[in-house]
Amino acid sequence: MKTFAPLLFAAVVPGFAFAQDWPRYLGPDGAGRVDGEIRTDWKAEKPVELWRKELGQGCSSFAISGSKVVVMGNQDDTDIVWCFDTETGKELWTHRYAERLDPKMYDGGPNCTPTIDGNLVYALSKSGKLFCLSLADGKPKWQKDYREDFEGKVPSWGFSASPVVKGDLLYCLPGSRDGGLFALDKKSGEVRWKSGDRPNPGYAAPVFFEYQGKPVAAAFHGRELVVYSLEEKGKPVFDFKWRTSYDVNASNPQYHDGMMFLASGYGMGYVVIDVAGDEPKILHKDEDLRMIFQNSILVDGDIVGVFGDKNLDAELIRMEMRSGKVLWRERMPGTRGSSVMVGKQMVILSETGDLICGEPGKGGWKEHGRVKALGGVCWAPLAFGDGKIFARNNKGAAVCFDVK
Repeated sequence: MKTFAPLLFAAVVPGFAFAQDWPRYLGPDGAGRVDGEIRTDWKAEKPVELWRKELGQGCSSFAISGSKVVVMGNQDDTDIVWCFDTETGKELWTHRYAERLDPKMYDGGPNCTPTIDGNLVYALSKSGKLFCLSLADGKPKWQKDYREDFEGKVPSWGFSASPVVKGDLLYCLPGSRDGGLFALDKKSGEVRWKSGDRPNPGYAAPVFFEYQGKPVAAAFHGRELVVYSLEEKGKPVFDFKWRTSYDVNASNPQYHDGMMFLASGYGMGYVVIDVAGDEPKILHKDEDLRMIFQNSILVDGDIVGVFGDKNLDAELIRMEMRSGKVLWRERMPGTRGSSVMVGKQMVILSETGDLICGEPGKGGWKEHGRVKALGGVCWAPLAFGDGKIFARNNKGAAVCFDVK
């Protein structure tokens, strides 16, 4: 997949890690992976815990740029956008606004991960309040509302598709009657274009790639996948129906070599479709391999990730994307988990708060060690930046580990 966002590197201790930005949901290009190295001697020496914080409830993950990390939480029906120093955990600034906690079969709070682009931060609430803030001091630059400004439709668990930047535009999924995908001027918030279709809103962030030599964005809406042309300002290129119970399509789609991988929970499982021809066609699927909101990672043409669902134990699986052959599977704690890749190493945050490091090679999983990072339920995606791992639980406890 082509990388669209710049990667920033800084030398650290020779032979260990690169300090690298993680400026948005699932990292620099939304793929859940970065180059570099991390410590792997976790059994001999646990990762160094740098700091802990109480953020307030929510499933927002972390955005990292240089020595700053931004994340969201809700305390007393107030959303808080936090900015901390990555090394010390010192609070640099906060931005607060009224927002109901709105728990619904989970703890509630914001679901979206902020996006950092240069000196700007973008943050979205469950009810659709979209803020552009200064990374320097958290002061607002502009504000929009998905419902009032775009006629957006709030999904059952609130807006959860993180807005992301590509080039000069901020891409959003308000689920409007005027368009599923909106492209905003990232500096002013004004609408540059909108797709014009009327899909039910989903929960996954837009995914960018090149399709047949042209730039596109894939949106995993509530009842279908739609791939939009960026050159033709949101004109749909193709769509594929994938209707999940409660319209919960939340896991990141993957594109590779003329194929797309989709996965959901609620008994839907996964599907790989051939999109190289005139119409998408199913190559293989399995209703028992599910990802309700966990992320997958593309590794040398294979899908790797923690599969599982509410009533299914979590398993780390490596599967050939083209054939559907499961190369191996490894039991993980709980029923769900998120993952990141740094070079050839993978770090997993289980639903139960276990932080697990290993290498997901073709021949099997080689675990390097694990640490109990957090208590409670952990649904927010793991993040890596500045040579550090950032994790949180749904109640708001957050921790930072040095893995250089």
